[in-house]
Amino acid sequence: MKIHGGLAFKSLPFGAIETIPPPTRVAIKVASKSTIAVKTGDTVLKGQPLTSVDTSAVMSHASVSGTITSINNCTISIQSDGQDTPYPSSPQTDIRANEILTLCHQNGLVGLGGAAYPVAKKLSSASQHNTVNTLLINAAECDPAIYCDEALIQERPEAIVKGIKLALTASGASNCIVGIEENKILAIAELKKHLPDNIKLVVVPAIYPSGAENTLFTLCTGKTGGLRYNQSLCFNIATCYSIYKAVELAEPLLSRIVTVVTSDNIRNVELRIGTPVTDVLKDLNTVGNQTITCGGQMMGRRVSAEHSIDKQTNSLLFNTAENKTAVACIRCGACADVCPEHLLPQQLFWHTDPHNSSALSNLKLDACIECACCDVVCPSNIQLTQHFIGAKNTIELQRVEQKKAELAKERYEKRLARLESQSLRERKKLDRKSDKLINSKDKEQLKKEMIAKALQKSMRKKKSTSGNSADDSPPQ
Repeated sequence: MKIHGGLAFKSLPFGAIETIPPPTRVAIKVASKSTIAVKTGDTVLKGQPLTSVDTSAVMSHASVSGTITSINNCTISIQSDGQDTPYPSSPQTDIRANEILTLCHQNGLVGLGGAAYPVAKKLSSASQHNTVNTLLINAAECDPAIYCDEALIQERPEAIVKGIKLALTASGASNCIVGIEENKILAIAELKKHLPDNIKLVVVPAIYPSGAENTLFTLCTGKTGGLRYNQSLCFNIATCYSIYKAVELAEPLLSRIVTVVTSDNIRNVELRIGTPVTDVLKDLNTVGNQTITCGGQMMGRRVSAEHSIDKQTNSLLFNTAENKTAVACIRCGACADVCPEHLLPQQLFWHTDPHNSSALSNLKLDACIECACCDVVCPSNIQLTQHFIGAKNTIELQRVEQKKAELAKERYEKRLARLESQSLRERKKLDRKSDKLINSKDKEQLKKEMIAKALQKSMRKKKSTSGNSADDSPPQ
């Protein structure tokens, strides 16, 4: 594979999808807005929901059977009993489009291409607006060092195609395109065998980042403007496989295929959600310090051995990262030459420190897809992408804080309006009483009546208060 701009990238062969022994413990991350449905000490079964189905947050499930040992910081730890006792489920037939959406939510499906966006939320948005014309299936890996989707296509093509059909039904799209890179020869052959005539297979050049959904859409259709502008929806090929399992087999998302790369080997391993990286290291018979990168060589991030496999983990790279010392920018412009979004990374970098939100917005920081092409070609070894991610996070925090401030201001203004309205009503009430007294013919009699009413009201209040006190007093 090559990256945008023509730089060659190493590509290695890989074997069949492997498995490792089930983990003795798992640490499963749950969405921050989830309502946790279990407690420490509970016994759970494999596939049992750990969070409530009533919220819109992505559901999480136990990937092993065993005992809940702790619940901390949105992470549920389970000690496996070694039995893998399954949670009862009932596969269904003749599923309607709205039922597919429900099953995707109940089984905790997210996009498996790396972004982990909730499948049910994406389908719900499409069905509500009824605006999806084209469903794009992304079979192009998002990183040159990731091969999990390619291996999945080669080994389980029939199930994947069933999942694509279910996604097509749920989205309501009239067209469906599967985009795949030209170097995936065996995977292309398998898809050609099983794809029906109404689903078009498009082979695109193996140039990174062809796997970026908007880039892939342009390569497949020739249309610019991205998915949203063209009323299109995109699902990763592994996501379609998980849709098939959720709908036809009633299986929640309990495992995923992960590419494991070492300095001399590439494997694709099916790992349970929550598996500690230490288990993978044991399987590799590796000891000592390791540099661990999660998410690919281009877009990955460093993690520790305490990291656990989550739904977003598509690769683990061991001892493949290079430590380079960054020096000052020499303004060569190479980063701009390779940017697939035609941005100006050099200028974006200048405005990240000190942070200049206005300039970053004008330079379209939000259009950066974090592909790290600029990092690869930078002769100064500046980790530009990390600066851009940090700037995006800062801007997002500023937006959240601004929204909080606006809501607080809105509540304050509403309170002032309520107090003003109450004060106005009281003034009007006093004015009416004053007018009534002024205009009365027998002012003395009216005064006596008003005083009598006030006294009666005061007596009722005292009586009510003394009655409550008597009820609350202890028996003699």
